[in-house]
Amino acid sequence: MPCPLSRPRLVPSIDVAGCEAVKLVRGVPGTGLRLGDPRRLVALWHTLGARTLHIVDLDGAARGKPSSCVLDLVKWAKRETGVTIQLGGGLRTIEALEEAHSAGADRLVVASAWLRRPEFLEEAVAALGPGIVVPAVEESWEALPATSAWRAREPMTLAEAVKLAAGTRGIWGIFYTQVFHEGELRGVDIHRAARLARLAREAGAPRLAYSGGIASPRDLELLAALGYDEAVAGMALYTWRLNPLGMLE
Repeated sequence: MPCPLSRPRLVPSIDVAGCEAVKLVRGVPGTGLRLGDPRRLVALWHTLGARTLHIVDLDGAARGKPSSCVLDLVKWAKRETGVTIQLGGGLRTIEALEEAHSAGADRLVVASAWLRRPEFLEEAVAALGPGIVVPAVEESWEALPATSAWRAREPMTLAEAVKLAAGTRGIWGIFYTQVFHEGELRGVDIHRAARLARLAREAGAPRLAYSGGIASPRDLELLAALGYDEAVAGMALYTWRLNPLGMLE
């Protein structure tokens, strides 16, 4: 995997629940920030130079299928800005992936579907083509892969999950989240992030993205040193712990 010299590409996260942009703490409904119209945030980050946006369909993740509200947001964002859109949440069937891709999502993050049935990744790549499907490895506090909107745990190790994901030809890369402190602004658990990066490197993952607890520019520097290509941030940007000016170009 390539290692940037200074920091990974910074990608703003827009989480959507009930057609409203929110930023939750550890994915718990009712916590964190209510941020209003997600289209306003799309326009903001685009104006500030973001080339990629990470959109999370929280209702889709809870229900197991994409919400019409988020699909409409993706269509609008692609039409109005042309940015690369990475979408996650509720993408558990090939039909859902195809619908999201047709709406304008360039990359599709999947977790529950492939962790429960690993051959789903090969089927998804065959249906959509290379460089679109992004298997997620979302680490719980117990160091197990989390699924079903982070409410469930899968009976496999992180090493097994990374090896399965990286062994699938045609994936964009691996999307790693530290769900146990998502939105808490505690900083990256660097030891776990380093272990995941090493596993991904050894397994041959083409790229690696990080999310969860980013709180400062120092976190980005540490992730760069570990070889992460992208870093998705939400709470740190919305609370100005990370100044987006000049960082999103």
